[in-house]
Amino acid sequence: MEVKELQFGHRRVCLYQLVKGAAPLVYSIDYHENGQLLLEACRQVGCDGFNLVTISGLHWNQELSPWPVDTVVSKDDNFSGGAPQWLPLLTDEVVPQVERLLDAPPTWRMLAGYSLAGLFAVWTAFQCDLFTRILSASGSMWYPGWLEYAREHEPVAALQGIYLSVGDKESTSRNAVLQTVGERTRAMADLMAERGIPSKFELNPGNHFKNPPLRVAKGINWLLHNDND
Repeated sequence: MEVKELQFGHRRVCLYQLVKGAAPLVYSIDYHENGQLLLEACRQVGCDGFNLVTISGLHWNQELSPWPVDTVVSKDDNFSGGAPQWLPLLTDEVVPQVERLLDAPPTWRMLAGYSLAGLFAVWTAFQCDLFTRILSASGSMWYPGWLEYAREHEPVAALQGIYLSVGDKESTSRNAVLQTVGERTRAMADLMAERGIPSKFELNPGNHFKNPPLRVAKGINWLLHNDND
């Protein structure tokens, strides 16, 4: 396996080329670079036949939040709404430069994210058509105003699949906003299914921090093979 690394300011981008020629390309936004852990989890669940790009080092709460909100989780949240500034860098600079390193264009692209990056991945489908599969593992569907926004807007992308998961203990938080994550994640999956988009909701065991690579890998596996479901 060949690994190539690019740097975009403070953001680290790693391309794991597992397949030669045209293949699906998974872009995974991670808090820390964890490509090897994610690929091992993918092997555990039996998914293969794709190439992987990991993106890490982002200013997490700032660059992945779709709009500013007041303190929700802690006094250090800083959800400043920088996603509209980060998305053009992703689509216009990161993606083209990464894909020039491949020996063939991808057959299709998936955008995957965990936690706030999961929310960003779903939000991206409402902004651009670059990614036709979306994965949100333990995504921040609790984000104030998000579900209302999704109900009032249509995805721009012609989505061929969306996968959303949450841990079965994530809604037991003492925080009243975070307590809504389970019902809002399920509602988001239902909303997309009502719009005719192949959708999967999965409830995983554990809290928000239990085995993120495995949760993302399960979503990748379903999105690679959902045509057969």
